[in-house]
Amino acid sequence: MRILLAEDDPNISTIAKMALEQIGGHTVTHVENGEEALQLALSSSDEYDVILLDEMMPGLNGLAVCQQYFEQADNPKPVIFLSAKSQAADIQEFKDLGDGFIPKPFDPMALCQAIQDVLDSLKSQK
Repeated sequence: MRILLAEDDPNISTIAKMALEQIGGHTVTHVENGEEALQLALSSSDEYDVILLDEMMPGLNGLAVCQQYFEQADNPKPVIFLSAKSQAADIQEFKDLGDGFIPKPFDPMALCQAIQDVLDSLKSQK
């Protein structure tokens, strides 16, 4: 699977990228801010199977990126939020705007399965 990872924290992005590539065998493109994420997601939409978005990033936050992406993308891919925000209202907002939510901190050994679980639930909804 080809994954666009938008995460500004270098420690989290390193762990996530390693887990996704080494455990899951996925190809990961990493960006550090919302503007880059949106630009890459829109210009290279067919290159990715899923987009992982941190909610709190410099510039555009993940919610703004997600909203603009779905408004502008011709063939949008699933968007899954990665966030330390875990209040019920935050989680509901992630699910309303995006396709899923994975809380931080996440278990690197279980990250690939968490993504697959979200994707499987999307397939079963169709």
